[in-house]
Amino acid sequence: MITRRGLVAAGAGVLLAGCGADDEPVAPDARLLAPVLAAEAALVEAYERVPGRLGRALAARASAHAERLRAAGAAPGPAGAATAGGDPLEAALALQRRSMAACVAAVGVVSEPARRALVADVLTGGAEHAAILLTRLGRDPLPTAFPDGREA
Repeated sequence: MITRRGLVAAGAGVLLAGCGADDEPVAPDARLLAPVLAAEAALVEAYERVPGRLGRALAARASAHAERLRAAGAAPGPAGAATAGGDPLEAALALQRRSMAACVAAVGVVSEPARRALVADVLTGGAEHAAILLTRLGRDPLPTAFPDGREA
């Protein structure tokens, strides 16, 4: 009898069989952390456009997050998303939400506990940064229960 599990396992086997070996294999967790690292690197640039002490402080925190991710073995990801023109606070908030979404996606699938804790820490810091930005923009700093800003 053919089951869904059997079909999924067979499909995964076919996909894996078709994958060629890389010159330098990257650990699965390193690949899973790559989007988070790319988002944090983009945030450094976005926060550097925010004027004053706030911009410098948030850029330093995002830079520290990126360094911790690199130290944890995060693979370099694609270039971070470019920020849109306009208000630097709005652009930084949009990128911060993308970073938090990347963290939410990674935290459940990263296998090594210390790396999972790191992603959760970056997510927590991101939620704090988003609340600060929302307050500066004169909006509710806690508009939703979801850390990446989405609605229920």
